Amino acid sequence: MAIKCPKCHFDNPETQKFCGDCGTQLPLPRDIRPEATETLQTPIKELTTGSTFAGRYQVIEELGKGGMGRVYKAEDSRLGRPVALKFLPDDVIRDRHVLERFQREARTASALNHPHICTIYDIDEAEGRPFIAMELLEGETLRGRIRGQPLKIQEIVDLGIQLADALDAAHAKGILHRDIKPENIFITPRGTAKLLDFGIAKLAAEQVSMTAPTATLAGWVTVPGVAVGTVAYMSPEQVRGEALDARTDLFSLGVVLYETATGSQPFRGATTGAVCTEIQTKMPTARVRLNPDVPAELEQIIDKALEKDVRLRYHSARDMLVDLERLRRSLASSPAGGSALLRRASLDCRSAFREPQPRPGQRVLCRWPDRGADRRTVQGSGSSRHLTHFRNAF
Repeated sequence: MAIKCPKCHFDNPETQKFCGDCGTQLPLPRDIRPEATETLQTPIKELTTGSTFAGRYQVIEELGKGGMGRVYKAEDSRLGRPVALKFLPDDVIRDRHVLERFQREARTASALNHPHICTIYDIDEAEGRPFIAMELLEGETLRGRIRGQPLKIQEIVDLGIQLADALDAAHAKGILHRDIKPENIFITPRGTAKLLDFGIAKLAAEQVSMTAPTATLAGWVTVPGVAVGTVAYMSPEQVRGEALDARTDLFSLGVVLYETATGSQPFRGATTGAVCTEIQTKMPTARVRLNPDVPAELEQIIDKALEKDVRLRYHSARDMLVDLERLRRSLASSPAGGSALLRRASLDCRSAFREPQPRPGQRVLCRWPDRGADRRTVQGSGSSRHLTHFRNAF
């Protein structure tokens, strides 16, 4: 099949990269691949409210659409339960080999049975449309919950525990998510977190890399349709296009926890390239500067998750989960979350603990002199006895 030059309209062989008449670079022949599935050869009718799909799903309403396809709320008449039907976009299902890879990984993900991972009920194709039937969730995404404002400390810790537990289960089966971000985390009205889109993220990355000059993010800068919001949650090794393991998901989880604690992303920029540079080179602003209520222990957990050197990062979701559970226990042991020492006033911590000791119930406001003067420094300065009394005062 000939490829028409966008400049001079000369017909070129499919194997040509440049126009044989004017030398203009030709578009990639991805839209005319001979491997295109027969699915796209058949006209696809739009789903409408009240229609029945695949002989068993009664469509109730469209829930949303975007770069990863359309999602409908439906009723499974065979099992009598509500489901979410997700239809992949044309640019994903166009290539038969890519679609087969996705189906294999989606089936693997469907084997995950975990309370904090959205359950996949079925992966199939009907009426010329590949689709996924999954658990229908009520609530909102974490993006909607944050809305540019930090969450409560207890909510952040609970969220981190649930997500780390979900990743631990997935990683134990050799499954990486690769796209942990607030849009892929759903929060139910009861505060239960659910991870969405296992397997789909990898497929999206493969599709972009096929159209980019290289497989690294450096080659994605000029590729249309690559959202900076997604790139902002990638690990340094993911940005560089290196081999990935479970630690890439832990970095992304660290970015999410940072945002829940501060209301802002740690790595930002006007372009994808600028964000990639920040991810690889910049240390994010200390959480306490953006939210004085962040406990030192939570800051340390996030710092370790955001280590740019994978050797210094958490090695497993289980390790991160243990630290978060330890922090939750610490918070529960103090009536007012005494682990999160108040740091709003301009007092030097050491002077705040001089004699006489604070009276029980007295609220002494304290702020570390600088980021380096953490709790261990204060305890090592001879004030640990007063620090303990101060914590017990809440």
